[in-house]
Amino acid sequence: MLFLLACTPEIGDTGFEGVDERRDYPVEGNYHLAPPDIEVPAYTDQAVCWFTTYEGEDVGVHDGVFRQHEDYGHHVIVMRTKADPDDYPDGSVFDCTEAGSLPMTDMEPFVLPSNIVEGGENRLDLPDGMANKMKSGERLLVQSHHINYTGEPILVNDRIDLTLLPTEDVDTWAAPLVHTNTDIAVAPGEDSMTVECTFEEDLTFLYLLGHMHEWGTSFSLDHNKLDGSTERIYEVEVWEPLFRDLAPVTYYEESAPLSVLAGESFTTTCHWYNDTDEVLGFPAEMCVSTGIVYPQTVPIICDESD
Repeated sequence: MLFLLACTPEIGDTGFEGVDERRDYPVEGNYHLAPPDIEVPAYTDQAVCWFTTYEGEDVGVHDGVFRQHEDYGHHVIVMRTKADPDDYPDGSVFDCTEAGSLPMTDMEPFVLPSNIVEGGENRLDLPDGMANKMKSGERLLVQSHHINYTGEPILVNDRIDLTLLPTEDVDTWAAPLVHTNTDIAVAPGEDSMTVECTFEEDLTFLYLLGHMHEWGTSFSLDHNKLDGSTERIYEVEVWEPLFRDLAPVTYYEESAPLSVLAGESFTTTCHWYNDTDEVLGFPAEMCVSTGIVYPQTVPIICDESD
């Protein structure tokens, strides 16, 4: 089977007038996503999006590594997108910092890391025979989020290396689940939000975690069952700022799975302390429960704001 490899730029002199913070990442896997170098101005919270198209045969994404700068990187993720290629051709880059910017409203999560590690590196590590499905011709968007807290502009580079499997080698298809409300407004001082999402089909979780930013104070996730009972399945009683990038993850073994039934629901509860004078909206703050579920070939997105 032939896999199409995205172009991988080499580290070299660019004449950039700032601090060159690019890294020479090792190469893994057999499909590589390497957006162009990114300039982040001083004291800037910035997200940029880069477009490409997968032109190989239908495959499964079995594992991968997501790399960015260990100090300035917030996240680098790959998503599916329906953006018009006439407006956003392959290889184009645009600033997607603001919520609602096109085509941020027309995309869905594709491959999410399952092993959150330190040092600017996250990994997707699925069990043998399990994979995310990637179809021929799918347009992909790599979102790179960096925070430059210094007084100098910096130059950084991100990289995603994926391991692809032929479809005949995949026993179980898996996909991301995202449970959130992007219509968020965190008032100054103490504030909170609950988000409820009902499942339309039976699913099993491989792992799950919560996501908030640095104003978070506590996070919990409850499983509301058909028999009327409620079980708290994930809780962070004291949310630390570092959890923005390295949140605790709950993993489930095949011998002790977390399964949900159609008609059951999750309730996510987020608490914050906003020490600014302004209301914090999305994406400055977030309230998200996410994970990987199976058997499932497409992402499940429950956004209460829709």
